[in-house]
Amino acid sequence: MTQQSSIFLATDYSEQVISAEHYAFEFAKETNSLLTIIHVYDLPFSLPSEANAYVKETERIRKHELQKLKLHCEKIMHDIDIKLNEVKWECLVLEGAIGKEISKETERSKPDLIITGTHETKGFISFFENSHTWEIIKKTNVPILSVPPKHPIKEIKKIVFATEFKDGEIPGLSYLVDFAREFNAEIIVLHISNHTITDEFEKNIFEQFRTEIFEALDYDKLYLRLIHSDDIVGGINDYCDSVQADWLAMSHSKPALLKRLFLAKKSVTKELVLQSHIPLLSLPDSFISEQEKTIDSVIETITFNKNTAQ
Repeated sequence: MTQQSSIFLATDYSEQVISAEHYAFEFAKETNSLLTIIHVYDLPFSLPSEANAYVKETERIRKHELQKLKLHCEKIMHDIDIKLNEVKWECLVLEGAIGKEISKETERSKPDLIITGTHETKGFISFFENSHTWEIIKKTNVPILSVPPKHPIKEIKKIVFATEFKDGEIPGLSYLVDFAREFNAEIIVLHISNHTITDEFEKNIFEQFRTEIFEALDYDKLYLRLIHSDDIVGGINDYCDSVQADWLAMSHSKPALLKRLFLAKKSVTKELVLQSHIPLLSLPDSFISEQEKTIDSVIETITFNKNTAQ
C-alpha cells in the first residue's frame, strides 16, 4: 500500500469488544494506519423542549461522550503498552442507531477497513442475522474484520479465504493480497465440496478458478485447496484449526449468502462455529479499494486528456 490506510474501530465499551479494541490499536500501529475510534450513543428521552436549551443539552452530551471515549482509548493503549504518539488515532462520537450512523460515516470518510467485536453469547448465526456488525456489512462496501472475544493479539502468518468460485471474489482476493504482503503471510483459498455436484464437474470448476486467480494475482504465497465435507461450516473450521489460520476471509454478494452458508446444516451450533476463535474478514463482492479507485480515476483522466488533445 503506497498511501496511509484508514481504519475504523466501532466500540460500545462492552467486554466482548475488548479484544477488537486491542487488535485495532496493534494493527494500526503495525500498518502505520490512521485509526478512528467510533462510539454511537443514544440521547436520553427527557430533553428540554425549548430550542436553545435542547441544542445546549445535546452539545453537552456530545462533549461528555467524546471525553469518555478519549479516556477509554487512553486506557486501551495503557493496557497494551502503546504510547499515545505511537499510533495515529482520533475519536468520533455519533448520535443515533449504530448500524445506520457508522454506515453513513463510512460512506463519507471511506475507510479501508472496519474492525468490530462479536458477541459470543448471541452465537455466530445471531451475529450475522441481527447484530450491528451485520447491519454494517449489508449497508457498506468496506471490508469488515470481526474479532471474537478473548482473541489474543498475534502476528498474521496465515489467512484462509473460503471461496464459492465466484468471479466477484477475485477483487476481494486482490485486496487481501495487499494486506498479506505487508505481513509476508500465506493466503490459502479454500473450497469445501459437500457433494451437491459431481466430483469431476467440481474439479473442473476448481481448475478453471485456479487459472483465473493466478492470471489475475501475482503472489508467491497464494495457494488453493479443495476438500470434501458434508458440513460446510465444520469443514471450514476444522481446516482453519489444522493449518493454524490467523484470519478467515469471505466474500459476500448479498446478505443471503453468508446466512445460507452458516445455516447450511441445521445441526450446526454456535459452539461448533466458534471453535476456531479467529477473526473473520468479510469482503464485499467485486470489491475495489479506495486506492484502486483513485488510481483508476487518474488513468481515466490521463486517457481522457490524451484523447481530447488528439
